[in-house]
Amino acid sequence: MLSTLRIRSIGVIEDATLEFGPGFTALTGETGAGKTMVVTGLTMLLGARLDRGRTGTAATVDGTLTLAGHDGLAQAIDELGAEEEDGEVLVVRRVTREGRSRAHIGGVPVPIGTLAALVGTAVTVHGQSDQQRLREPDAQREALDRFAQHEVAGLLEQHQQLWDRREQLRARIEELDHLLRRRDLEGARLREALERLESVDPVPGEDQALREELERLGNAEQLRTDADQAATALVGDDGPAAAALLDIAAEAVHRAARTDPQLVPLGERIEAARLELSDLAAELSRYADGIDASPGRLDAANERLHELTTLVRDLGPVLPGPDGPAEDVTDLLESSRGAAEALDRYDGAEEEREQACAQLDSLEQELDGAATALTEARARAAEELSGAVQEELRHLEMPDAAITVEVGSQPHRRHGRDAIAILLAPHPGADHLPVAQAASGGELSRVMLALEVALASHRKDRSAAPVFVFDEIDAGIGGRAALAVGQRLARLARHAQVIVVTHLPQVAAHAGTHLRIEKTSTDGSTSSRIDALDGEERIRELSRMLAGDDHSDVALAHARELLEEATAVGEGRP
Repeated sequence: MLSTLRIRSIGVIEDATLEFGPGFTALTGETGAGKTMVVTGLTMLLGARLDRGRTGTAATVDGTLTLAGHDGLAQAIDELGAEEEDGEVLVVRRVTREGRSRAHIGGVPVPIGTLAALVGTAVTVHGQSDQQRLREPDAQREALDRFAQHEVAGLLEQHQQLWDRREQLRARIEELDHLLRRRDLEGARLREALERLESVDPVPGEDQALREELERLGNAEQLRTDADQAATALVGDDGPAAAALLDIAAEAVHRAARTDPQLVPLGERIEAARLELSDLAAELSRYADGIDASPGRLDAANERLHELTTLVRDLGPVLPGPDGPAEDVTDLLESSRGAAEALDRYDGAEEEREQACAQLDSLEQELDGAATALTEARARAAEELSGAVQEELRHLEMPDAAITVEVGSQPHRRHGRDAIAILLAPHPGADHLPVAQAASGGELSRVMLALEVALASHRKDRSAAPVFVFDEIDAGIGGRAALAVGQRLARLARHAQVIVVTHLPQVAAHAGTHLRIEKTSTDGSTSSRIDALDGEERIRELSRMLAGDDHSDVALAHARELLEEATAVGEGRP
């Protein structure tokens, strides 16, 4: 329920607070007094944009929502971390002078889309544009599904889940088809490249190692000479050598250590150096002996390097890595792993596609069955809704109108394959035509009201009463039809909170709460104020609406009689 609404700086309303009753609230006033600004404020709470023509100053709307019964809304607000007090939450929407928008729910900043999604579950605004929307097939289908929520909601959810799974499966099959097309184009080339790579059988870093070996082979004689010279300098017999000098040092230290034991560790270190020197000389000799300067080895190394270089040049573009074509054997081997994985995917794609197609066939049958069940449920609900709306139209001074909710077919969509059409024959003998063609403006208003009353009366959950805001739903009607609209709005208010902007006293008289918006001028400035009416004040306002004169005895008497009759109807008295 919407308990209060405060509007600041919207149109002629500088600062006004509206307190709504739990049932039927009527908002009346002279043309131009600002009733439309109240509806504008309400729609701002639903995330609607404020017309820039109405800006120039910062505009703010505060609304207090009662959460009782609205479990989904209460849970969403709790997840936001929003504050609530005594089961109510404050919703604030502010539009700056520059047109930027801010929204808060329970003190928590939220995007405008979140505001619309949450508050929109509790408040529904019906204006002239919404009556036009009733002409749209999707709106008519949504109305039927709301009417038969307990019968349709589960079937619709099942259908949508199957539909989504089918779409995912179709998308996967499309991916596999693309993969198979790539297999046909690239598979043979990749296999040929991997087979050639396997036949050459390179190892990581082999090409670089060959280049280093060729460098050694090209300088073999000089390397052998240098290694031999170094070994001789360490342990050679001709001329002074490091090993001979170490022998002299070791003998001297051992001799002195017999006198001073502190020199024993130094002697041990010299012995270790002698052993290391011997090892170094041996390794240098082995290195010199191992250099193969034969022409055969040089030719073999050159031939193998050429083979590897050609392999990298030819296969690099075929087996590219993440940074482009391979530059050496190591890169090429790394890239080949990705190619092997791609071939594995290609090889598995055909089998996966066959499985996916089989699943799709089965899913199509399930989806067809779900759509059929949904159609049958909607057909039963359509017959019941037709009767309920027909009965409401009888009460709305359209007793000769005949209405039918037709369930036709259309291309399969996520919500099923049903095309819902509300058909109206406005008088006996007339053909049933879509309500968009058959109904006048006033008739369309009453059809929409009849639909909402039927939907509200059929709701199983009475605790989560929705809020309906009707902006001049009585446009284009008068007399007995206006009286009937007032009575049906009062009936709707038994199951929901109803807020109506109206020009008709026959409608306003049935409200439990009557608010009047009045334009005033002071010191050259114009603003509007909103007052709650009761007793004689309300009778005078109804008199003004009846005759344009709130002092006429005849009009006052008529207003009093109208109010008494409406009260009697509301209380069930004859």
